[in-house]
Amino acid sequence: MKKIFFSSLILILFSIIIYVSLNSNFRRSVLNLSAGLINNYYSIIISGNLRSEEDISKSIKLLENQIKVTDFITSEQKNSFIDNIYLNLYTIEQNLISEKNFLALSKSVKKLIAKDPNIYDALIWNAKIMNIENKEQEKVYNQIDLAIKLSPASLKAYRFAIDYSKKNDNKIKFEKYCNDFHNSFLGSKNIKNKISKFSETSLTRFAIQIKDKEIEKYIVEGVSFNSTQDYFIDFKKPVSLSEFSFFSNFFPGTLINPLEIELRNFKNEVFRVDLDDIYITTKKSFFVNKNNSVKILVDSFNDEKITFKFPRNYENINQLKIKINFSKANITNKPNC
Repeated sequence: MKKIFFSSLILILFSIIIYVSLNSNFRRSVLNLSAGLINNYYSIIISGNLRSEEDISKSIKLLENQIKVTDFITSEQKNSFIDNIYLNLYTIEQNLISEKNFLALSKSVKKLIAKDPNIYDALIWNAKIMNIENKEQEKVYNQIDLAIKLSPASLKAYRFAIDYSKKNDNKIKFEKYCNDFHNSFLGSKNIKNKISKFSETSLTRFAIQIKDKEIEKYIVEGVSFNSTQDYFIDFKKPVSLSEFSFFSNFFPGTLINPLEIELRNFKNEVFRVDLDDIYITTKKSFFVNKNNSVKILVDSFNDEKITFKFPRNYENINQLKIKINFSKANITNKPNC
């Protein structure tokens, strides 16, 4: 009887091993489920331990433990747990109370950079840690420049670079990073699990949506900053137009300054619509009204929808022209910075 039992048990185990080995979908599902359970466990525990300096120290140790555990399960190289580890590190960094806490993060940050040296946030965290440790300025600037090279349009590296330069009374570097910030437009940011019509945040494109009998959306590429430019949208067929929507996913701090709107019909007649006669609303952003100029300030990484409602309906329109000036708001109270 015992022989039959053990033989059956071995046969079942052997069958399971063969099934897992041959069925890649099942194997992937098991691994994904395991990863999800581990990630959720650490995220919940770490998020719940951020109220005091002592709690933050516990969270940092939990983060170090998460790195060790996930390295053991997979490998010490970049692995499938890395995104969740970064989210936990970011959560901790947002709640740090003292420089002592920041220094305690050093071990985790250096391990993550060793796994993947091309992570924007990790390079900035490392630069901040090096600043606290009083490392040579050029070494700190090197970390900042590596981050900027990865995503020139992103804000964080410039904020720290400008503050760091001011602290060290380095006027040349201060002016350099202020100027670079206002004139850097390449790069993008993709936030995990964020739903967006554009897939990522960038400064290179927007979309125009019109509604006649059907909803039509037109993508406009090649956005120009710090200069006034005409953007032409040619419709697939003449439409009846009483409003249109402007969609974007620009970086926070972007200023959108609409200056002029023209409509052209199939007879080549042009209608210039005065901005004062147009009702403009936004989904999330805010208006900055100054010197009779309307500027819209983007304040998040979410998709923005700006609606332009005309005073009347225009028939048989086949082209929309928008004159816009795009720019960046300052990040200090100093001029052009």
